[in-house]
Amino acid sequence: MKINDKCQLFLRDVYLYDISSCHYSILEKSSFDVSFLEKDDKTKRNIQIGLLMKENPKFTSLLRNTTNSIINEYISINKLKDEEIVTRQYDGIIVTRPLEVTKLNLPLDFRTHILIFISSFNRNSYISYDGNKTSIKGISNRYNAIDSLYHQFLSQTNFLNKSSVFKQLQKLKNVFLQTKNIKLFCMPSNDDNSFVVYFKEFEDIKISKQTAKIIDVNDINREWYFNFYIKPFAQSLVLEFA
Repeated sequence: MKINDKCQLFLRDVYLYDISSCHYSILEKSSFDVSFLEKDDKTKRNIQIGLLMKENPKFTSLLRNTTNSIINEYISINKLKDEEIVTRQYDGIIVTRPLEVTKLNLPLDFRTHILIFISSFNRNSYISYDGNKTSIKGISNRYNAIDSLYHQFLSQTNFLNKSSVFKQLQKLKNVFLQTKNIKLFCMPSNDDNSFVVYFKEFEDIKISKQTAKIIDVNDINREWYFNFYIKPFAQSLVLEFA
């Protein structure tokens, strides 16, 4: 993912569109026999189509090229300027204005009106809020405690007030530096019975869930977590609101 460097790092009122059931819809429109695919079960359907693509490279080429062409067509017919495309995803786009044409051969469905959009400073991830739901894209090793902090920040900050933005940023930083809740620092691992934790002296170490209960939170490298999860967005906001 790459956020358009012609757009501001902080945006209000942007719009997300994508192709519903993209690969399935393309195959169906291409007169491919889709009767054996699980139309109403997204997970199973995607696995089945993924196996088709793995077994036959022609499907991969067809699906990817067609998807790319469809998005190109919508960009062209809506006369979108480069600076109006916030980010282009595989089967959709986020744009700075509502699209007039969305119903060609394969519809480009409107998904949500994003009220607040914050790009990371390096423009490879973003967090957004539509007034109800928080979306987080491009950030690795996420877990519930981190997602909850993003949501609290986006939903509780008055972005029309500069002092509110900086007050909430400081509050968010204080959570990482002052909390005694060890769960905030327990990153999920590929083993259901363990976590990965960043310590001051030993960097990242895998520990059991039982061990996590007796860790001294003062041994945690708190700044690593703030720098990894929050600082990229804080830098963007400082630049935009300073």
